[in-house]
Amino acid sequence: MLVSDVINSAMRKLGAIASGETATPDEQADALSALQSMLRSWAAEKINVFSSVHETFTLVVGTNEYNWGTGSDIDSLRPNQLIGAAIADSDNITYPMDIISEGEYRRITTKLISERPYKIFISYTFPTVKVYLYPVPVVAETLILESLKPFTETSSFTAVADTLQMPSMYEEPIIYNLAVRIAPEFGKVIPASVAAVAISSYNRIITRNSANYVEPVRVVIPAGSKSNYNINTG
Repeated sequence: MLVSDVINSAMRKLGAIASGETATPDEQADALSALQSMLRSWAAEKINVFSSVHETFTLVVGTNEYNWGTGSDIDSLRPNQLIGAAIADSDNITYPMDIISEGEYRRITTKLISERPYKIFISYTFPTVKVYLYPVPVVAETLILESLKPFTETSSFTAVADTLQMPSMYEEPIIYNLAVRIAPEFGKVIPASVAAVAISSYNRIITRNSANYVEPVRVVIPAGSKSNYNINTG
């Protein structure tokens, strides 16, 4: 789901735009800022918040094993899940890679064959993950990685055109709580039905997180409403 889809849906729930309409660029920019602020608040409350991050890394000829994490071979925030990978050559032609399991990687009997890699296996060790490519790269081409990472200011979405990766269970709390968050800014009274769904869906996320239930998500938000709706929005 695009960030803009989240914003437009939240604004429709609030009645700020009509069905079929889209928010103006200025409205989307304001809502994006509110969404990012909300995510900072949720992250501080230890709620699992993840977003899709697109990165590139130059391969080392003859090397098919890399560490991925801050200060490592692939020097960026440790990923929680790899969701896509490809190789780009010098003409910027991309070659998709298969993400394989540990069992599949172990069944490759001759791992030192040299050509353009077309398979990738990730071992989710800590504090860095291990990246294994097959075959061994023969050219210093570009490895393209798409992964889910915890929300941070520097590694997560920064524009309304960015994609948010999340399971369906997070869509409701994201959209309804964002509607609550932006209501005062757009001069709207929060409908009682929107406030009720925002509260109940937010509480479900809190329950799952307190039980250490981990699922990849893109964005989440707390609730807030008029008069008797007093949940802290951070």
